Amino acid sequence: MKSDTENQSLLNEFAVPTPEQWREAAEKLLKGAPFEKIMTRMTPEGIKLEPIFWKDVLDQLPAVDSLPGFDGFLRGTKAAGYAGEPWEIAQELPYGLPYEFNQAACADLMRGQNALNVILDIATLKGFDPDAAEVGEVGACGLSLACLKDIKTAFNGIMPEAISFHIRTGCAGLTVGALFFAWLDAVGADRKAIKGSLGMDPLAVKAASGVLPESVGGLLDEMGVLARFCAEETPGLRSVTVSTLPYHQAGASSVEELGIALATGSLYLNALIERGMDVDAAAKQIRFSIAIGPNFFMEIAKIRALRMLWAQVVKAYGGSASAQKILLHARTGLYNKTVNDPYVNMLRTTTEALSAVIAGVDSLCIGNFDEVVRLPDTFSRRISRNTHIVLQEECELLAVADPAGGSWAVEWLTDQVARKSWELFQEIETAGGAEKALSNGMLQALIEKTAIGNEALLNQRRASLVGTNVYPNASEKPLTPNLPDYKELHDIRAKEIVQARLEADESADERIMAALGGVLDSTGDDLMQHLIEAIQAGATLGEISKTLRAQAEPDAASRPLRARRLAAQYEALRNASARFAERTGNAPAIFLCNIGPLRRHKARADFTRGFFATGGFKIIASKGFDRPEDAVAALGESEAGITVVCGHDEDYASSFCDYAQAIKAALPEVQVILAGNPGEREEAFRDAGMDDYIFVKSDNYAMNRRYLTGLGVL
Repeated sequence: MKSDTENQSLLNEFAVPTPEQWREAAEKLLKGAPFEKIMTRMTPEGIKLEPIFWKDVLDQLPAVDSLPGFDGFLRGTKAAGYAGEPWEIAQELPYGLPYEFNQAACADLMRGQNALNVILDIATLKGFDPDAAEVGEVGACGLSLACLKDIKTAFNGIMPEAISFHIRTGCAGLTVGALFFAWLDAVGADRKAIKGSLGMDPLAVKAASGVLPESVGGLLDEMGVLARFCAEETPGLRSVTVSTLPYHQAGASSVEELGIALATGSLYLNALIERGMDVDAAAKQIRFSIAIGPNFFMEIAKIRALRMLWAQVVKAYGGSASAQKILLHARTGLYNKTVNDPYVNMLRTTTEALSAVIAGVDSLCIGNFDEVVRLPDTFSRRISRNTHIVLQEECELLAVADPAGGSWAVEWLTDQVARKSWELFQEIETAGGAEKALSNGMLQALIEKTAIGNEALLNQRRASLVGTNVYPNASEKPLTPNLPDYKELHDIRAKEIVQARLEADESADERIMAALGGVLDSTGDDLMQHLIEAIQAGATLGEISKTLRAQAEPDAASRPLRARRLAAQYEALRNASARFAERTGNAPAIFLCNIGPLRRHKARADFTRGFFATGGFKIIASKGFDRPEDAVAALGESEAGITVVCGHDEDYASSFCDYAQAIKAALPEVQVILAGNPGEREEAFRDAGMDDYIFVKSDNYAMNRRYLTGLGVL
């Protein structure tokens, strides 16, 4: 083994290249191709990524001299990182019936999960009892809760002090919070020992649906009541969440997510202060929930930047260093998940989870690989849950604090994201704040522009979704959907509520009316206790919601964000092709008219195969033809309505016109497409019979859609 002195001597023998020397060598290898075009890339955030970074970028970033747990918390809020406290494994369990939820929760809590991440159905979030809700609202997207019996069933056998509870309540924070506290009292739990969040987030509801059950001001009043109660009674339970999921799902960039999150957090923080809380207590009531996308380093930078920027916001309000520490939950996003080739989603969620963990989140939900197709089974839940455990135990990520810290590229990218996010935050604040920016459509327009750009990149295959617009698996067997029967769910839950009312004793109505009267007469300070007593008396969420908001008027509607998945357009093409095959007995077909030997046509034949397989076309390959009449005969036997001529540029120059003319003479209805850019020969090729051509810059989605339409598939 060489000594340090010997190693240093060895290094001194090699000159360190300068940036200029490196660029000169790179340009030489590019052989005349433009350096800026090939070696740099502009992200949807408007950040120009360089191909290589040099140590001197750190000289411009004073924050990199900080340590985890100190100085603005760029590198984490805990000095020991995960060594002191691992991130919470907070998986969602999207089951509608309380007993189904309980079965899954008890099973998974015994197998590594240590936090319940409770998503609620539409009816519960709207404040409707199941018998008053519409079919499709009960059990939709989450757990149906209406009374104390329901939550007792859902959480049966679970020790409340042993795990964390994160309940996403949207606009229903007071009512669901009362239900949760009534359950804690019923099982004799110590409120001071409870950890988690109740996740009230009216702006996320407004962003996703465009409507609120009452004015934003009224909902912020409710938020203030809940926050003050939690601060006093359950200091380990945060009442407010800032979620970026609706924005991410609509196609927002990382910078847009952060700018909106900061504006929303500032609005909530200011609202709590105005409603009687000091800044430290108010800041400690807020939890951030961010979506994680596929750009590995961008997501690391996004999380690190948010931690630092939120500390600046709280500091500006006069908050202490302790109050500046953000509490961060992350959830793998749905935007890039696919129905086709769904097992690739396992790989996507794994890299997304890794970026979240490296950046330093406090809790994490890894979406199930089949979540865009069906309810998860035990296998898909196990894969997601064990991804956490592999990262913790086998990758040993618990042993390193801020593993990304000091990376020249990551530190530079974090700084860029932070600067641009702060600029957007200031723009939103100047425009009147997050609520006004949603109401007047400013945020919708901003995100729509980004989303359209993302889809254009996908359609042109300048961005890839494996199994969707590149490398489609034409022989895959789709997953069997396992979606709830919403009519059955509605009937089951409605009967349960009616039965519970029938089983109540004769004095139940009187007790409920008295408790609801207390809600009406409350001055605000004791409102939460009256709501808890109403639940304990037997009132349902629907009954207390009506009482609580008896005088409320709905907020003015705004345009909701459009929830998207990038793959949806391509999936529609594939589905149409599959239905066409079922109806006719044959998939829409394209015949490859390959010219010459394999070595001359293979590259373009492979390109064409991949290009049209994304639309569900059946590709009929052929040997290389030497004579146009042989190609025409084989094409006629194939009965394909489209043929793509594949060959070498030299073969096109000498014989494409012969092939095109022969095909059109014998089969005039067949569409003739050239694989490659005809360039200056386009006019001559079109005169010979070429209808179209495809090459690397073609819009893949538009071309597939056009020819599927022409064949009557769409």
